[in-house]
Amino acid sequence: MAVEKRSIGEVPLIGRDGELQRILHAAGRYGGMAVKAAPGVGRTRLLTEAVRSLVKLGWHPHRVVTVMPTGTGFVPVESDRALAATLADAHGGRRTVVVIDDAQWLADSTIELLARRVGSKDLFVLASVSAGRRRTPVLDALWKDGVIDRIDLEPLTLQQCRSLIESMLGRNGEIVDSAAVFAVTALSSGNLVALRDLVATALERRALTVTSHVWHLSAPLPVSAGLADVVRDHLAEVIALADYAGAAEIDDALDMVAVAGSLAFGAAAAVMDPRLIEELESAGVLTIRAEQNIDRVMFSTPITAQVRTEDMATLRRRRLSLTVADALDASTDGLGPRERVTAALLRIDAGVSLDAPTAVEAARLSWRYVPPETTRKLASAAAAAGGGFDAQLVLASAESQLGMTESAQQRLDELLRGADNDIRRATAVRACTDNMVLRLADPARALALNSSTEHAVVDPAIRTQLRAQRGLMMHAIGDTAGSLALLEPLMDDLVGATLISASFAVAAGATVAGRLSTAFSALARVQPEPDNPAATVLDLTRCFTIACAGNFEEATSLARYRYDEAVEQFSPLQQAWFGWARGGLLLSQGHAAEAIRWCSEAYTLAGTLGQRSMEPMVACDLVRALALDGRPEEASALIEAADLDNPASPALFGARGTRLAALGWAAAARGDVDDACELLIASAEAHAAIDHHLPALFSYVDAARCGAAAAALAPVHQLAGLIEGDLARTEVRMVEVLAAPSTPNTAVTEQVVAVAASAEKHGLDLHAAEMYFYARNLLLRTSPRAAATAGRQGRVLAARCGHPSTPLLNGTRDPALTARESQIASLAASGLSNRDIAAAVVLSIRTVETHLNRIFGKLGISTRAELTSLRGSLLD
Repeated sequence: MAVEKRSIGEVPLIGRDGELQRILHAAGRYGGMAVKAAPGVGRTRLLTEAVRSLVKLGWHPHRVVTVMPTGTGFVPVESDRALAATLADAHGGRRTVVVIDDAQWLADSTIELLARRVGSKDLFVLASVSAGRRRTPVLDALWKDGVIDRIDLEPLTLQQCRSLIESMLGRNGEIVDSAAVFAVTALSSGNLVALRDLVATALERRALTVTSHVWHLSAPLPVSAGLADVVRDHLAEVIALADYAGAAEIDDALDMVAVAGSLAFGAAAAVMDPRLIEELESAGVLTIRAEQNIDRVMFSTPITAQVRTEDMATLRRRRLSLTVADALDASTDGLGPRERVTAALLRIDAGVSLDAPTAVEAARLSWRYVPPETTRKLASAAAAAGGGFDAQLVLASAESQLGMTESAQQRLDELLRGADNDIRRATAVRACTDNMVLRLADPARALALNSSTEHAVVDPAIRTQLRAQRGLMMHAIGDTAGSLALLEPLMDDLVGATLISASFAVAAGATVAGRLSTAFSALARVQPEPDNPAATVLDLTRCFTIACAGNFEEATSLARYRYDEAVEQFSPLQQAWFGWARGGLLLSQGHAAEAIRWCSEAYTLAGTLGQRSMEPMVACDLVRALALDGRPEEASALIEAADLDNPASPALFGARGTRLAALGWAAAARGDVDDACELLIASAEAHAAIDHHLPALFSYVDAARCGAAAAALAPVHQLAGLIEGDLARTEVRMVEVLAAPSTPNTAVTEQVVAVAASAEKHGLDLHAAEMYFYARNLLLRTSPRAAATAGRQGRVLAARCGHPSTPLLNGTRDPALTARESQIASLAASGLSNRDIAAAVVLSIRTVETHLNRIFGKLGISTRAELTSLRGSLLD
């Protein structure tokens, strides 16, 4: 699609507020400030902002830009003379700030002159110093003596980079895909100059594109010619200053690290002098990081590796790739999974054919360390080497993850036709049916294939595996009771991957049925290694089950961990799953605006990857989030785009009930409460019809929140006996109090407040806010102060949720303070006595007391301490 051309302009100063305040605080207290950092981290940007602020405070700026001296000695050049002249011109009575870029290139004599003048009245020196270059002992001594202060500037963090990238790209609610943020951050290493250039170049070359309000990478990040030149110049500078090795030896070392990406230290030491590695680390070019108990040598900034690799001649790259692969194979550190994958890739790049077992093993291991495109490359090499069935199976899996669903299915169909024994036949059927259900949304075909194969195999153990697979598909099509009845008796007879799949189906099915203890038992049956792909699916179910038990904090922590892992490993499918999980958890808590960010990303990824069963489910959550956020037009547009109002839409995993719930909340957002109640009741009935008791309860609760509590009460009581857990009991009590007469009644009001407190305890912030406001409305006539207290707590929770729009929250604003009351409240909150307030506003003390009594009543408080706690929040 056509992308609007965007100008990046000057990037905002993000993540440097503390450093900026330190500089401003140092002016007038120290003789200067040295800002030390690696090239491109943002020294100049920080100093520019600092000078702007200092000018506003009356300082007069002078800037001196240094250049690296030519030749072997450091002799005065123009920049040194300019600095000397500036220092000579600085005179008393005129506050002068002298800014020196790259102060490490100043001659020793000039630095000594600077040292003599630093500390003079009305002179402040701002010096940027590049880390890893020429040492500056005089400046270091000034810092040690307390004459100047010093800031060691660190690269931007991932979150700071996200804020920066979104400030460059965000328009009209657009967000940036986390994988794109991570890719830019990783390639730039948080280097401000590199990050800005990467984003600008990616926009120009259409590597960054926007789909459904989500910016994502549609191609690998390109490096501009200008940025590549900066990298080359920096390396040339390091090599020119080196006195520990020749240029050719350094070039070989850098290129070998570049082709490997990262290199186990033992392998690196086998192909280059360890002292050279140490010197390059000291110069800031290389770094050594411990990962999984192995020291790895890599570039400090990955962009350097990309530039070196792109600059490398083909034959040189092949020769060095083979050298590094041989070193990895011979490494005394032990060849771990990552090294086996790297060695295989290097041999492929070197033009060397792999033997089939090595290629298949590397392809199987690779998913955790490289993007799916690279796994596909390894699997293709394995197939070319004669890897046969195993290679084709990995290749189909990689194609499926890349969204090449039809191609993957064709490959799997061929494997099934060519399977020559029961084990391979069952393996192919498992892969085929997974692809049919999860990606092609064709459960009927999958079930028929599984059943026919189940009857055809001879081996009883394999037949049991296929029965378990049938149970998994029964869960997918909504036959939860049938699935559990089939799978639970089989669990003790299952092992390996089949047990993992069955545990997933039992845990998921038991959770929606409300049998949480059974779900947790199923999840505890298997503990696959974290690098096992099956662990991902189990953890997705675990998030859901833990949340349904009322522990949103633990569920969110797990979802966040798995999501971040997916982003770092460039695994888009896992990213989509756990991004959806994060959005769903936020939505359940009522944080609609935040949920939109995660569900939008997951929806875009699901569509890109061809996840036909997942895409409409994510769309339903996104519709609900948009509706709760008060954006009915966008919700309606998504309903149409995702075809959610089509009764013939696939009904996998209880999708019909989920779809009706989304339509119900969209109706509520439009103000059609009657239609909303009807749709939400229908959603609950659809869930209940397939024994999804817990989702049915949630839909009945939603109907009660929209005004249909009386209609929901009886079926909710029927479900209450089928569902375990405190959270479900809180939801049942919520329907009960909403269905009770709304006349003022102390007992009912106490029950409403108790339900609100219980919902708040479980993390259901929106439900709690609604209950507090409901209690407020009941108390308004009989106890205004108690009503204000309940309303205040409701407002706090509603604000935490981003002020969502629901029928129970309409018209829930507390009586506002008058202008006079606001004035008196602010004075009292700041610590003034009644007498002082009376003098300040020219009123009698008795009148001030009367105003304070009204203020306390409106705010639901009884002490000045409580009033002080409201400053900056509800009081304002």
